[in-house]
Amino acid sequence: MYMIQEPLYEPYRSAEVPRYEAGERAARHVLSTALAPEVIQSVMDSPLLATAQVTTAQIQAGLWTAQKDSLAPLVEAVPRKGGEVDRILGEYCLRHAKSPTHAVPMAMRDFILLWFAAAFIRADGRMLDLCGSTSCLMMAVDYVAARDDAGGGGHAAYGAAASEGLACLGGKSVTQALRDTVFVDAVLKSRDIMTAATSRVTDPSGFVDAAGGPVTPQEYMRARWWDAAMVPYHRLPMSAPGYRHVTDKLGTFTGADRCGAIKRALDCAIRYNEIVDIVPDCANGESFNEVLLALASGGEHAVHGYGDALARVTDDVLQCDCGASGHEEAAEIAMGDCLFYLLTTRYQMRKQLQGLSDAGGAVQRAYAQRPPGTRLQAVASTTLQPGNLLHSDTWEPLWKPVEAAHRTPGGWADQLARRAARRSLPASTTARDRDRCETIITSLLADCDNAPDQSLLTLAKRWGDVFDTVLTAAVADHAPLRQHSGPARQLIERIWLHCVVGGDGGAPHLEERADEQLAIDTTQALFATYGLPPAEGWAIRRAFTGVVTSAVELSGLSPYSRMADGISRILLGTTPS
Repeated sequence: MYMIQEPLYEPYRSAEVPRYEAGERAARHVLSTALAPEVIQSVMDSPLLATAQVTTAQIQAGLWTAQKDSLAPLVEAVPRKGGEVDRILGEYCLRHAKSPTHAVPMAMRDFILLWFAAAFIRADGRMLDLCGSTSCLMMAVDYVAARDDAGGGGHAAYGAAASEGLACLGGKSVTQALRDTVFVDAVLKSRDIMTAATSRVTDPSGFVDAAGGPVTPQEYMRARWWDAAMVPYHRLPMSAPGYRHVTDKLGTFTGADRCGAIKRALDCAIRYNEIVDIVPDCANGESFNEVLLALASGGEHAVHGYGDALARVTDDVLQCDCGASGHEEAAEIAMGDCLFYLLTTRYQMRKQLQGLSDAGGAVQRAYAQRPPGTRLQAVASTTLQPGNLLHSDTWEPLWKPVEAAHRTPGGWADQLARRAARRSLPASTTARDRDRCETIITSLLADCDNAPDQSLLTLAKRWGDVFDTVLTAAVADHAPLRQHSGPARQLIERIWLHCVVGGDGGAPHLEERADEQLAIDTTQALFATYGLPPAEGWAIRRAFTGVVTSAVELSGLSPYSRMADGISRILLGTTPS
């Protein structure tokens, strides 16, 4: 992938998104090809759609029919998914957009920029922005006229948002990504047709049996990679110069075929998405969700601990020494996935947890924070069995707590501090610097474990201190970076207050657009670091994503764990075990 011409758009600085006739023409060509009847029919006849159809029937039988009453209070408690473009336009108008109309394509394009800037931290920032522009072609089919429509307009609006990326990027991998996009869009359209037909099946269990039995995790994940557009989403940024040492000439991450830890890390984008969409998918009757499929197929125990297992995926790939290339890069991508789904306004993670915490009764108890003294144990003790999936063929979880005899004498905080330091520091960091960082993190995690709920807010500044310590260890002369490190530190503290301890009413009063402001501020701060020399910019981004995901996932207060364990507790005793 290379740039044919320099982009004109500057995120959060430009007054409008430029439009290119050639780019819009290419967008129309991609969409018209994807929606052509013969292409749709080919996809409808494919094994991927057969997998989707059986998945829908399994969830229909195991959840929509059997657990309808248990799920209803959850659906009532959370905000409706969709309409996020309208919610964010005001923020764009405060940041140079000419008008709300001009801000619409900005919101659509920058939605993916947060993900790419946080996950693909070794690429060129301008290329990542253009990749985000091109990616609007996947959203055009996935969102328009859907129950959770983002509110960005029709296909033409998404084509306009994609036009600069299509006009400015070239290369064999870009061409392949556009072919991938045609297939993805056809899969999305075919899935909607299939879902409507399958919902009319009167005996879904019989349908599953007649189709040859339940879908396996491997079958599901293969289909979900296309349904979630993971192939083009990854191919584009992975084709940038910063990743050519771990990819083939078309931007495919080759290490994923040789190392199960790398494959699991790349799948994190799907799995964080599944967690934040658990309840919205229940509300919208969306059936392509691994958490829901695991609940329908294996019962509540197939999901309890899913969030802690995801945290372990990132740390296991950093620890893997199999010899394949790309472990550090895969971990960085997984950490970016974690940050994106936590912050982006489409998924409303904080508002979901707020609503579930305010619901009272069994729902409130199911989604409550872990009590003091028990928070670190679940995440620290979770281990993964070998493999590249998180469930066996019969939907048994491939994670479990470590046996007591194998626990490290230093305690949970020590173990998690080592994991947090590995996330945040370059592999070349000296043992002395690493030890200093681990000492500070250990003390903080011990307090995260034991502090009363009302005292958790006071720990925000100490997470900022961790970032400063990590950056000092990572960059010998970090004084020139203060223009960027200061905002990054502030964002870590805000994310702790807003998303980690604020999802149950613990944070101070939040402004109406606080979620939108935090997402934009984070995107803007990350994107600004791409203007630094590559080594310094990467060090700040790695320290930022490492520290913030440690605060989110390793503190024992993970919103992802609360969401996955919460629905597991709601269904406990009512689903097959």
